[in-house]
Amino acid sequence: MKVREEAPPLGLAGFAALVLLQLLVTAAPLALLPFLGLHLARMSAAPAFWTAAALAAPAVTTLAMTPAWAGLARILSLPSLIVWTGIFTAASCAIIAVASDPVTLLAGRLVQGLAGGGVVLALAFRAGGRSAGRGFAAMQQAVSAGCLLGPLAGGFAFEREQLGPLMLGFGGLILVAMVAAATTGRDLSAEPDAETPSGRADASDLSLLCAGLCGSAGAFAFVAFFPAWANAYDPVLYTPGLIGLLHSLSWLVALLILPLWARVMDGVSPMAALNLSLIGCALGFAAVPLGAGLAGIVALRLLQGALFAGQAPALFAAVEAVGPSRTAAMARARASLTLGQLVGPFVAGLALAPLGPAGALFAAAGLSCAGAVALATASHPLRTIRSRAR
Repeated sequence: MKVREEAPPLGLAGFAALVLLQLLVTAAPLALLPFLGLHLARMSAAPAFWTAAALAAPAVTTLAMTPAWAGLARILSLPSLIVWTGIFTAASCAIIAVASDPVTLLAGRLVQGLAGGGVVLALAFRAGGRSAGRGFAAMQQAVSAGCLLGPLAGGFAFEREQLGPLMLGFGGLILVAMVAAATTGRDLSAEPDAETPSGRADASDLSLLCAGLCGSAGAFAFVAFFPAWANAYDPVLYTPGLIGLLHSLSWLVALLILPLWARVMDGVSPMAALNLSLIGCALGFAAVPLGAGLAGIVALRLLQGALFAGQAPALFAAVEAVGPSRTAAMARARASLTLGQLVGPFVAGLALAPLGPAGALFAAAGLSCAGAVALATASHPLRTIRSRAR
């Protein structure tokens, strides 16, 4: 396979602007998410319905936009797409900030999905990075930082009834970072060459997308039902504060370990990294209900964070390597991760009634294992392909 010509990587200032933009577009929705139900309870007498609708809203528009990105990339330059993402994300923050009723808040969440940050910024990090591994790992580091910052800022603001000003602040910062990233990245291109890309997916691509969906489903199922298991196992020990701390620690270790994942993706292959992440997460999820004690649970949550960290970057690098269109590949990979976020809690919830909280965690492990099985069914070229890292 021939090596495609790449635009020169971003300079330090441009890459810093891109990292800041990714951090902000991740942190802004997560500032609201843990408190979404409580926030809607102040607006409506039916908070359960509106919470479910608001939780699903970004996924609906994200999935609806998936077929459009390849066409948009042919019409708009990558810097223009970055502006698209920044404007729509900032608009979402502003709508949520001023929302005084559930319908307006729901509209803000729908606009969030239209922004397409998960696709556009993946393209930007890939185009601006020196390799697939380094670019996607840096993106995931910014995501991890946003996952740490968002809930902390949101909790502080929610307690002081300042969630609206916080969201407006996020919107303003996103616009500033957008301008900086689009300006410094004006020479970046969504596609690595001038060829007209095809948006078709082959069997190898579908195996990867299934693996990404199952891995995302397993992780989100575990996060959704770990508190239920911890409360049933030892409600005195596993307070909400401790559960939140364990969750934050897993993101912190992800932030620190990602440079090592970049080396695996570039030096070995993204397929190897994805396999390691899926199998490791499956074993880590399944080990939790076996009674490891607090020290063991802490170690497992740290290990899970380290293993899961490489999953999305490896998926992006792998689908790019087998697909003729980088934009279509990023869009499909993002769609598979989004679907997994919806499927995982649903599947684990089905296991909850007959098997209890431990059964839900075993279901999460099974989903991650199913992702590894999907990779094992991939065609030979996919199993041996290396990242387009240079």
